[in-house]
Parts: sequence; structure tokens; C-alpha cells
Amino acid sequence: MAEAKRRPEPDAPVEWPLDDLLTAIGEAAYVWDVASDRLRWTPGAREVLGLSASAAIDSASGYAAVIDPDALTTRREAVFGADQLDRGKGVAFEIEYPLSSGPRGQRLWVQDRGRWNAGPNGEPVTVIGVVRRLGARYESAAQAAMLSRFDPLTGQLARARLIEVAGATLSSAQRLQGSCALVLASITNLGAINESYGHDVGDFVIVETSRRLKAAMRGADALGRFSTSTFGIVLQDCDRADLDVALRRLASAMHDAPAMTPVGPVAVRIAVGAVVAPRHARDTVEMTARAREALRHAATTAASVSIYAPDPEREAKRRANMRRADELIGALNDRRVRLALQPVFRSGVRVPVWSEALVRVVKEDGGIVAGGPLAEAAEAVGLIHMLDRRVLDLALAYLAEKPEARIALNVSAATTGDMTWFDALGAWLSLRPDLAPRLMVEITETAAIADIAVTARFVADLRTLGVRVAIDDFGTGHTSFKALKELAIDLVKIDGSFVRDMATSHDSEAFVRALLALSRELGFETVAEQVETEAEAAMLEALGADYLQGDLLAPAALVEEPEEPAASASKQG
Repeated sequence: MAEAKRRPEPDAPVEWPLDDLLTAIGEAAYVWDVASDRLRWTPGAREVLGLSASAAIDSASGYAAVIDPDALTTRREAVFGADQLDRGKGVAFEIEYPLSSGPRGQRLWVQDRGRWNAGPNGEPVTVIGVVRRLGARYESAAQAAMLSRFDPLTGQLARARLIEVAGATLSSAQRLQGSCALVLASITNLGAINESYGHDVGDFVIVETSRRLKAAMRGADALGRFSTSTFGIVLQDCDRADLDVALRRLASAMHDAPAMTPVGPVAVRIAVGAVVAPRHARDTVEMTARAREALRHAATTAASVSIYAPDPEREAKRRANMRRADELIGALNDRRVRLALQPVFRSGVRVPVWSEALVRVVKEDGGIVAGGPLAEAAEAVGLIHMLDRRVLDLALAYLAEKPEARIALNVSAATTGDMTWFDALGAWLSLRPDLAPRLMVEITETAAIADIAVTARFVADLRTLGVRVAIDDFGTGHTSFKALKELAIDLVKIDGSFVRDMATSHDSEAFVRALLALSRELGFETVAEQVETEAEAAMLEALGADYLQGDLLAPAALVEEPEEPAASASKQG
């Protein structure tokens, strides 16, 4: 009988070569020499990573080719986009990304972690690390997460991911003392396209714009959908001169030929604004704000392109806005924001029907100031939602206290997309449904046309709650009556600048006459604002205005702060 094989002692050490050990646990180690691009792996790396034997991963560029092209980040980005400096011990990194060489082309997710070391100039020269396959469960979850970070219509990056890419690109530029840029490209006639051809054609134009912008970009740059009609582009290694060329190329990509849609050729117009960073923006907040500023300027120029540049007058206005915003925050915290109500009268009989809620601020010395400049400043610095929420609570508390009162309150463009404001309104009305018929929400015309789709949803939701809706300052924007009809609003308020000039300007009188006639034809009630003389009132009544509002009839009067009996309801939203 053959001698039985001797078993090793239980505590005897097991000696395995390191390469075999890594393969056994499903990992592959590598060393990347940045200067030569050489990538050395432990044996069995291709098998561990599920790659074919022919996969050319002996260089960093070859390995990059097997990374899925839609990966949100890569090893190179993790190393060269790091915001840390090597202080002698290297810099650690850890990322996950998909490979695209699995069976039938599916993504194979891996974890890549290691450390890079810098040379004398602070740039990475050597990278060592370990890559391991992640399980099928992780791959499914990661795939779902990846899809959620892409815009479903265009397939480009969603806004949140685009901002992340901008932040990483900016960090890299700051560390390497380079430059990058954020570009915003907006379809300026999308509303007209939707109105003329329908939203299906509008969606086709959005996708076509995405395709053309992508084709006009460099390969290393990133494209994402920033909002309904606006795309964002992050440009790497881009200074002022490079950016000027890039913007004109992007504009030409859209303007040189019409989009061929299912209904035929459609001319698409875009405005393009951008900012160079870190020269003119230290973080993504400043990048976004200053790119927006450039975009607004681009929309007013013949070339439709603009690059942000410091402007002393603009900077002075920005500082003034910051001071006013600070004043507003202090007033909100100290409960010094109050309402002033100005009645709206029925024409002819001159009987008050409801009142518009205007903002007033009680100063620390007891003085009263109009809230308009503070509201403009709050909107400029992104704090308007705080004021709109406070006015909502004050107005509804007043309605709860005064059963005979009816109030109209104004909301900003930002609030039309703010679900917290709408949730607060819903919380009030769930406890006091009787307030809804006595409430009207006014949206300025410029806010309404900023994003027609968002405004339409907001209006529909308000009407579902039983709240009436008005368009304020009508005549100052470019909204068509067809768009107003589609919004299903109840009432239009003619901007006071036209009313004030009626007695002395034939053009203003003719414009008001036309607005009133069209409103009557389409079934809208009308309010003429800022009526200050009896001559104006008589002309408006003769032309058929349904309601009048202005100091001639009654000035705005400050109201005492109510006890807010339903305040707890608003805070549940």
C-alpha cells in the first residue's frame, strides 16, 4: 500500500508567491510610469479583469481604451485631477469605473485604488495600485447609478454630474497652474419652436443641438444638459484666446445650417456665454454665476457669444446686492418683513375686490422701506426663495385671520420650480381649504417665459389646489397670447409703465388698447396697474379694463403681523 500523504501541520505557514495570491483573490497590481506611458501588471491581469488575451493594456493609453467611454471618471482623472499635493509620501486615490470589454460588450465594474508620487515639479510621475473586479450586484447598482446621472433625452451628463466634472477640472487647473472654462449654450428660440411646431419637434431640436455641440468640442471636454434649453460644457486646458475660438466654433455649429426635423428645416439660434477659471472664478459657484452672467450678455449681442470679464460697475452692483441681501436676511430673522396691501378695484363701480400683497421691511430704527430693491438683490444672489416663503406664510395667516379678505401674492421665477414652497402651500390648504378660493398667485411675464414647461406645471398644480393665477407686468416680455392660453391663467395685469404714458403717448395708448382687446377676445380678465390720474382711469374704463389698481384709488397700507394660527401647518411642508 502506498504511504499516505502527510498533511501539513495546522499552524505551518503557507508560502504563496505574491502574484499567485493576488490572482487567487481576484486582484491585479500595476505600476504606471507616466513619462513613458508604460503600464506593468502582475501575471494574470487580463484574466482577473475579464479582458481578452489580445487587450493592449501594457500602456496607460491602451488601458484607457478598454475603459467604457461613458465612464464618469477614470484613473487618469483621479490622479491628474486630484486637489491634493504630494508632500513626500504620495497621494492615495480610490475610484470605481466600468470596463467595456466583457462578454457581449457589457460593462464590467472594477475598483482601482493606489497611490501616486510626484516629481520635482509637483506633477505625478509614478502610480502604483491594485485593480479588482466588483461583484455582479455592485455592477447592477453602479449601472443604475450611472444612468441616473445622465440626461434621459440627450444622453449627455446631467447637471449635477457636469458640476462635479467642472469642480474636478478646476481643481486640476489650480494645482497645475493652468486654465479651464465653463461654457453655457442656450437655445434662445426653443419656446417659439415648441409653440410653432409642438414639443416633439422641440425635443428633436434639443437632441440635435446636443449632437452638434458634441461634434464641435474637443475629445477631452465634457458636455451636459444644464437646464431645459441650456447645455454646459467644461473645457480643459483652455485660456482666454482658446475660449474665444471655441465659442465661435460652437455658435457656428448651430447657426451655419438649420436643423432638419420631421417637419422640415428649422432655424435654431443659441447664445453662448463662458468664464475662464481660476482667473475669474475660484469655485463652481462662481463659475456657474459668471457663466450665467456672460450668457445673459450674449443674448443681447449680434454675435451671440460673450466671455465674462470683470466690470467695476457690475462689481459695485454685486456688492450692493450682497449688502441688501444681508439686510433682508436680518429682517427675516428678526421678523421685520411685513405686508402692505393695495386694493384692486372693479372698473366703473370702483369697488375693491382683492388686494395685492407688497413687501415692506421695518428698519431697526423703526422706519419702513419698500421691499422691491431687497427682493431684487435676493434674487440676484439666490436667496429669493426665503422671501417668497415668508410672504406666503404672512399672506395665508392674514387670510386665516380675515375671512372676508382676498389676496394676490407675487412669486419669483425661482419659486415656480421650488417644491418646498409648493409643499408649504399644500400644507396650509390641507388644514384650511377655504383659503384657496381667496388666494391668487402672480407670476411676472419674464418669469413665465424663462421656462414655459416649468411655469405650465406650476400653474396647473396651483389650479388643482383651487388657487387663481395671474401674469404680472404683462407687455414687458415676449409672451404670445397663445402661450398664455396654454398656461390656462385667469388674469393679466398690464404693466404700469404703459398705463402712466397713456395720456401723453399715442403708442402707449394703442398698445394698451390692443392688449385689452386681445385679452377680452381670449377670455382673460385684465388689471391696469399704477393708475395715478383720473384721466388714466377714465381712458382705461372706456377701453374695457376689468379692474384698476393704483395710488389714485388707494395706496398700499401696512398691516399688522398676524398671529399665524396655521403656521405649524406651513412648517410641515
